[in-house]
Amino acid sequence: MTSSSAASPRKMLDEPHFVEILQKRRPQPPAFTMDGLDGYLTALIVGPRFIDPRKWIPLFVGDTALMAPEETVEARALQTLVAAYNAISTGLAETPDVWRPRLAPRDNGTFDPFFWWTGFLAGTDFAPRLWRPVLQGHLETADIIAPIRDMAEPRAILVHTDVIGVASAVVAIRTYFMPRRAKSRI
Repeated sequence: MTSSSAASPRKMLDEPHFVEILQKRRPQPPAFTMDGLDGYLTALIVGPRFIDPRKWIPLFVGDTALMAPEETVEARALQTLVAAYNAISTGLAETPDVWRPRLAPRDNGTFDPFFWWTGFLAGTDFAPRLWRPVLQGHLETADIIAPIRDMAEPRAILVHTDVIGVASAVVAIRTYFMPRRAKSRI
């Protein structure tokens, strides 16, 4: 038996509906905005070891989402979350020179880094000891996190060149951790 039709894409939620679910979730997830989620997932993707999705997915969409029937809101929320993870991962792997973090735009053309930065920092919680050399700017890491750390300044406002600096820092962190990450197991 052959099939001429390709598998249909899994259904997702639109971003406003997904954010609404994140914001209503209790306990509150580590990130509840799309830019915060981008920061969180970025840290998971570039970090020192692979983090089993069964550890972090329930924080966002609940314990039962992995087994939810396909047409449910839970299943669609899961697909939305996984699509965000895959988009970041693919961008960093295939086009690291053009990948950019998703930051909240301001009306004046600058970017608000607060939620991305807090999401990124929360994403490091799965391996704090392994993240320490990067987070604290040890000699071996040459302070590659500086552009990200600078986002923590109160009233931080980023212009386009700052966003490029953050993207470069993310790529450098990914490169730094890649040998260790390649050895990690599920």
